[in-house]
Amino acid sequence: ATEPRLCHVRKVPDFDGYGFNLHAEKGKPGQYIGKVDEGSPAEKAGLRRGDRILEVNGHSIAGETHKQVVARIKE
Repeated sequence: ATEPRLCHVRKVPDFDGYGFNLHAEKGKPGQYIGKVDEGSPAEKAGLRRGDRILEVNGHSIAGETHKQVVARIKE
């Protein structure tokens, strides 16, 4: 398994949102990065397709639903 890494994704005025989507993978716990938009804050922060999100804003998301994780990201 790959070591977790910290990625700081920050909103920027000239980009709508963060530029990635999130999904669950069948039979696997957690939420994963799907598509990462070119030139987006997510790409600049180093997020890659297939990355598993472990924490959002310092909060562990273990056991949270997709909806809860999305709400945390929007905080």
